Amino acid sequence: MSENSIANPSPKVAIIGGGISGLATAFFLSRKGLRPTLIEKTSRLGGLIKTDLAGGCELEAGPDSFIAAKPAVAELAAELGIENRIIGSNDERRRIFIKRGGKLVQLPQGMAMMVPGNLRAAFQSRLFGARTKLRFLREIVSAPRPREADISIQDFVLDHFSAEMLWYVTEPLLTGVYGGDSAHLSAASVLPRFLEYELKYGSLIRGVRSEQARTSAQKGGLFRSFSGGMQTLVDGLAREIDGRVDLRTEEATAVTRTATGWNVLCANESVTADHVVLACPAHVNSRLLEASAPELSSRLAAIPYTSAILVTLVYERSELDHPLDGFGFLVPRLERQAIAAATWVSTKFPSRAPANRAVLRAFIVGDQAAALIDSSDDELTGLARGEFRRTMGIHPAPLFSTVYRWPKSMPQYVVGHAKWRNAVMAGLSQTPGLHLCGNAYDGIGIPDCVRLARQTADLIANELSRKGEGNFTTASSSN
Repeated sequence: MSENSIANPSPKVAIIGGGISGLATAFFLSRKGLRPTLIEKTSRLGGLIKTDLAGGCELEAGPDSFIAAKPAVAELAAELGIENRIIGSNDERRRIFIKRGGKLVQLPQGMAMMVPGNLRAAFQSRLFGARTKLRFLREIVSAPRPREADISIQDFVLDHFSAEMLWYVTEPLLTGVYGGDSAHLSAASVLPRFLEYELKYGSLIRGVRSEQARTSAQKGGLFRSFSGGMQTLVDGLAREIDGRVDLRTEEATAVTRTATGWNVLCANESVTADHVVLACPAHVNSRLLEASAPELSSRLAAIPYTSAILVTLVYERSELDHPLDGFGFLVPRLERQAIAAATWVSTKFPSRAPANRAVLRAFIVGDQAAALIDSSDDELTGLARGEFRRTMGIHPAPLFSTVYRWPKSMPQYVVGHAKWRNAVMAGLSQTPGLHLCGNAYDGIGIPDCVRLARQTADLIANELSRKGEGNFTTASSSN
């Protein structure tokens, strides 16, 4: 690993935020021989990624996995030496259920978001009515269609399918990722692959079936995680940056310009740097820049966020009559009381719990989460138990539970998001040495955050190298 010295002994790069974006940026910079300063207001690194070990179970406080098709996390794991700890989801039992009329109805096999890749399964499904099935026959002969303007996911889906497909498939599937409203979310920013299908094939069904035929030989689960939980990734990063990154546990209060760069004001001290990476939510970054970059601050404040609450219940498996024969279920807005989705964790990732335990996780998102964010753990656990009782017939009390609240944690890629992002990037061009990294800009998943962290580190190292301000590598080196 490169440890070449930097000409200027003072910190050249300050990173604000110790979640996965800031932590990965610090790691990639350290691999290039730089010694950044990482400023995190809490005593724990990882942000929303946290794994609790309790009763022999690995219980996630935030995301439990990452999409296998995006390679950034697997590449990072290889650099950390933990690639052998990557595990796949139990796809032999990957079934998703939708709550309809109070009952759980299986989502047909072959569905890609709101598109039926397997028409036979879709026509046989009890989830769809006759009108929706007739729309499949019309959609499959659609002509290619270019779009000049961004539209909402709601309008995009209704252009191809029925309202039933929107309310009972599309919206529920988006809930766990965005927790938002399809009437406002951007089709171009959230579902770009389907816009490409529309342009190339016209029919989304034909596009999905073509893609499924191309990728049918690929092996492995749809989702990936780590043995020991997602905390394994955070621990691996923390271990590698130890001694190579200056870690400061305090809250940054403002970022101001200096004659030669930037100054990060904290509660007890300030940090000067040529480059500052803002790896916080956009609304936090906005507050930090109010005085020094008011126009950019205003643009960052414009992106909306929603909240999430995660309630995990651990049961004695022998006390549950339900087969837990899938990954979980989704609750459409039309049938929702509080819980929007549930994951049957011990089925999705069997190694997360001993065979005599069942782990179920409930999600509360959007307006419901905002309204319930100050509720007690007992109240929130009660809501989860009520949903499991009504939907799955589960009456026994759990052995134990965990509750996590994540206020304003889910950025909303609303209609016009790409235009907003371009305006934000244009604002950055007026503030040399300032960088944005996180899930508010170009992808919200963990692989997207890691990918953008690597790009940010490369950009900073290249700029410093071009100015002759350091003796270090400008490409990540291997051990």
